[in-house]
Amino acid sequence: MHMKRFLLFLLAAFAFLALLGSPETTQATSHERYPDLRTLVPKDLRFDTETIDGSLHHVLRLSNTVWHAGEGRLELRGESPPGVTKTRVYQRIYAAAGSLAFEEQVGEFDYHPEHGHWHFGDFAEYELWTKAEYDKWIAEGRKVGAAQRRGTKTTFCIIDTKHVDNSLPGSPSSAQYTQCNNALQGLSIGWGDTYPYYLYEQWVDLGPSPLPDGQYVLRSIADPKDRIYESANKGDPTRESAEANEATTFFRVQRGRIRIQR
Repeated sequence: MHMKRFLLFLLAAFAFLALLGSPETTQATSHERYPDLRTLVPKDLRFDTETIDGSLHHVLRLSNTVWHAGEGRLELRGESPPGVTKTRVYQRIYAAAGSLAFEEQVGEFDYHPEHGHWHFGDFAEYELWTKAEYDKWIAEGRKVGAAQRRGTKTTFCIIDTKHVDNSLPGSPSSAQYTQCNNALQGLSIGWGDTYPYYLYEQWVDLGPSPLPDGQYVLRSIADPKDRIYESANKGDPTRESAEANEATTFFRVQRGRIRIQR
């Protein structure tokens, strides 16, 4: 009888260990701390012209900040296998005590020659809507409608550049992630990564003609393809959805000038 109980105990123990898995693939528990990506309202809107594919294009420039309002740092580790031109990126998830809980592959680092450093792919997206189409899209549950234009820049070097909220628990007083290399990038709690309007591709391409007078909405979404883990198994829609990670600026174009709508 004692031997039977001992065997049952061993089987239960092995089953529990199998559920835990390896450190790289362990599923999340309540002890793990996740980032919570958010977007500040796009600002510094202005018209400009750029030579794109050999022809002159009108562009709408903007400054954009993606910031981190969660409980655990966003940390991305790069790994470059021999003979591979792109760097694999793994997101590290840390436990409450600060130890590494697990990591998951979430994308790639690519070298961005215009900026002279490494970028993580699909970190943000810019959309330009007419206000009429945007209002219709919202009214119909975000199912019917489309942006008029989309920004071409979706890759970013992710570092601490702006302290957005220093009241959050665990928010460091100084920047912790400061290098745009292919080994380590990230965002600390309460910190944001700002891309100012004057940088290359920090715009929405309007094509060969200027934007006509009218009312518009500029929508910025952090992590639009949901590559980053912001909750256990990406199961929390209040963090993982595009709606949770977006910010919008309403503006009017009148006689070629931008007027922000408050």
